[in-house]
Amino acid sequence: MSLFGPFHACHAGHAGHAGHAGVYAAGGAVQASTMAVVHLAGTDDFPAFGGGTLTPNAVDHMDRYGQDVRSMLLTMEFLDGFKSVFTPEPGTGRVALSWAGTDFASIVPASAETLGTQVNLVRYYMDQRGDRAAEIVSQTGGVTEFFAPIVALPAARSKYLTELLLLVQHLAGLCSMPAKHALACRRPDELDSRLVPLIPTPSHGSLPSGHATQAAAVSTVLVALLEAAGTGISHLAERRDMIHATGHRIAVNRTVAGVHYPIDSAAGFMIGTNVGRIVAALGQNADVELLKFSFDPNDTAAQGSDFILRDAKTLFEPNSAKPIAGASLERKTVKMPSADSKVAWLWSRALDDVRHLRAST
Repeated sequence: MSLFGPFHACHAGHAGHAGHAGVYAAGGAVQASTMAVVHLAGTDDFPAFGGGTLTPNAVDHMDRYGQDVRSMLLTMEFLDGFKSVFTPEPGTGRVALSWAGTDFASIVPASAETLGTQVNLVRYYMDQRGDRAAEIVSQTGGVTEFFAPIVALPAARSKYLTELLLLVQHLAGLCSMPAKHALACRRPDELDSRLVPLIPTPSHGSLPSGHATQAAAVSTVLVALLEAAGTGISHLAERRDMIHATGHRIAVNRTVAGVHYPIDSAAGFMIGTNVGRIVAALGQNADVELLKFSFDPNDTAAQGSDFILRDAKTLFEPNSAKPIAGASLERKTVKMPSADSKVAWLWSRALDDVRHLRAST
């Protein structure tokens, strides 16, 4: 007798019969399918496959993969050169992000005094929530779609461009997270309950802004693609300005929402522009010119600084040794580790997607 009584034993028996019936039915279907194949194809030996073997470790295989597989491979290619190191220093410490052995962003944690000054700036942005609420909410899921209208690319003819920009967004997010962990910066609503954020406050640290990092990286790659597409791209200068302005607006929207300080956006842009430069270099199998930013948000000028469009454009195209308050800059050309980048495969196809913007062919 069943340990669970005759009721359960009875029903277990019915279930067992039903299960066996299902197996028999499935087996019959497979047998019928096999017979159909034999009927159509015959039983003679097939000729040997003439395609030969696939070349091991060849970039050409990217055509054979789905987008999810390509994303994993390309992510690993990028992260192979990426490193995050936190160095303790008296009172603060410093996180340094590097690629191929070269630091491209070195950031000091924000002090309580700095955050107290910055949270006042966050309050000043609250009056813009009525105008920006819809786009703020929609941007919680990603930023790439907000750039599409600038390059007149519907989804039907931008498959690979969309894939590339989503990859860039993903990589930028990954690069921002070790810095967030190391710098351990409290969110604005932890300092001032009156902010009442427009969207749920993320659980991770505030400095740097992940959305700003992503927006800057996507902007950098998109502009690089347009410039690489060759002469004749219509309204190139105007499109570049709109791309940069869109990246800045996405970053500022997080301050309007009450979840980021202006210094978070500044730091995010410093990281994101370099992520974009690395991807563009990998895509073109070229050496990369890294912008080596060192940022101290506790600098007297930086503490009370907002992050305005002029600052964003300066970080996109820096022409001075001190691009914004609290930041210093050096340039460093880094040799590409490999001349056979998988990113180049996707880059070339994304490039084809934007060439329709050329006024002449």
